[in-house]
Order: sequence, then C-alpha cells, then structure tokens
Amino acid sequence: MNTKTKRLSSTDIARLAGVSQATVSRVLSGVDGVKPATREKVMAVVKQQGYRPNAFAQAMRTSLSSTVGVAVSRITNPIVPEILEELSRQFAANNRRVVVWNTDESGEESLIGSVESGMVDGVVFTAASHQTRAVQAALDAQIPIVSINRTVDGVDYDQVVSTNERGGEEVANYFVKCGKTRVAFVNGSLDRTTLVDREAGFRKGLEKAGLSLLPEFYFQRAFQENVFRQLGMDIGSSENRPQAIACGNDLIAIQVLNGLKAVGCRVPEDIWVVGFDGIEMSGWDIVDLTTVQQPIELMAKDAATMLMDRIAGRRGQTETRRYRSELVIRGSTGNQRV
Repeated sequence: MNTKTKRLSSTDIARLAGVSQATVSRVLSGVDGVKPATREKVMAVVKQQGYRPNAFAQAMRTSLSSTVGVAVSRITNPIVPEILEELSRQFAANNRRVVVWNTDESGEESLIGSVESGMVDGVVFTAASHQTRAVQAALDAQIPIVSINRTVDGVDYDQVVSTNERGGEEVANYFVKCGKTRVAFVNGSLDRTTLVDREAGFRKGLEKAGLSLLPEFYFQRAFQENVFRQLGMDIGSSENRPQAIACGNDLIAIQVLNGLKAVGCRVPEDIWVVGFDGIEMSGWDIVDLTTVQQPIELMAKDAATMLMDRIAGRRGQTETRRYRSELVIRGSTGNQRV
C-alpha cells in the first residue's frame, strides 16, 4: 500500500482509473450496471492505492439517526425559505428531524463533520455543484443525497429541477409574439446551472425567431447589494434601451424594476420586465412581476420523498426529475397575453 500524506477520496480514485466518480460509487457499493472490465480497472486502482471508504461513517450507517440535513446557499434569496419550508413540512410528517446548514458561511465545515461522523442519514442540497466539498464528503461517506433546484452532470445522486431552459425559451417566444424584438437579458453568477440554463433557453428562443441577443443588451453581474438596482437605473437612463428585459431570477428582476422606477422609467409603458422562479414576492401588488413560475412545492415534496426512499433502500438507479415551469403574466408586461 502506498503511503499517502492526504487521504484519498472516491474522486481521486475516479481520476486515477479514468472513470467518473459516479462509476466509482457504483463499483464500491456493488451496484449493477458497471461493465466487468471497468469494475476490474477501478478495483485495481483501489487495491494499488490502498483506498478505504470512510469506515466510521459506514459503521454509523447501520444505526440510522432519523436526522436529515438541508444545505442552503444565499438564504437571503426568497426562494430558499420557500424550498426549506416545504422540505421541513415533509420531513416532519415522516418523523424526521431536520438540521439546516448555510454553506455560504462556516456551516459547510459543520455539515462535513456531521456527514463524516454519520450524524445525518441523508442530505438535500439546494445549491449543489461538483465543486462543493460537502457534496464530495457525502459521496465518500456513501450517504444518500438529493439536489433540488440545480443540476450537476456526471454525478451519482438524485436531482429535482424545473425545466429552466424551456422556461427561458418561453420568455423569448413571449417577447417576440408581443412585438418586442429589442430585448435584454440580465443574469447573475454563472456558476449556477439554473441561471446558465435559463439564459441558454432565452438565446435559443431568439435564434429560432431569427433574432439574437445583442452584446449591448446582455448584462451579467455578481450578486451584490443594490448592483442590479443600479443596473436598472443605468438601463432606464440610457437613450439606447431595450423594449423588454428578461432576468435570471425574480430577485434580480425586482431590483431592476426598482432601478427603472427610480429614474422615472415606466413599467410596462416604457419597458417590460420578466423574472424567473415565481417567488411569493413577485405576486405582491406593488411588484406585480411577470415570471416563469417553478412548482417549488411539488419539487420540494418530491425531493424529500426521494431522499427518504433512498435512505430506506427503496430506490435503484439515481435519476434527474424535471418539473415543468409556467409563464405567469402580470402587470410588468402589461398583462398582455398571446
């Protein structure tokens, strides 16, 4: 056995074997569906490197804690409490305790510790990515994971999302059918697959109509206080402004709305604004935001059920479930329907 200064993870084994981390997990878990040659290659690397899964966490798994974890990010985004509320309701109805960690802060270290020590039976991630250390810790400890509201390719855990790309395309179609051809897209951090997919769908919809998103009408900013409000002010003050703006989520759209109104730009008379998510705030009379609504309650309920089934050993291959989003037309686009 090689002497290592750093404990290998299943991700390291995957890299050395030239396979995906999901394949390594299947091999180590004894799951069917792996080619014999691939299984032999993985096990050869495992033996050569002296790799051992987290034995303590595996031992703890024989006695379930009835506790599940929920990892959240950017809890100031109104969609996060909405997801958390429904998850908590579902877990409570099934006699599960819930522990919540904010992975934007020091909570990620606490989550990793709980995962590695077997203190939780499974985790729902609301902001998972292949780079999330807590996700890797959970995969290495072989505890069930479900991701909600974000997808990651090439991973071996269940995922629940809405049809983000289709929703973005639907907004583009709506603009075009209403005669809005000078359109803008305002997006946030592109490390979030939800925002990337929505933008891709919007561009796709424009291309199908023979249009394109002009560079001067594409705006991408990191999430910071008032940055999108200032952007709305800049757009509203410009002589070369678009007819309509699509935003990566409702939180961005509401800040853009506030900025437009602050400089006297009328919505919807002068410019249209559309968001994405369908958070409760979007329906307030003072906001009245047209948005692509995700079925958050159904998604969260399904995510909770999938995790509990996985903990109980009632599920086979992992899957990604996509729930259809819906364009909800309100005052920010003049209540205009097509």
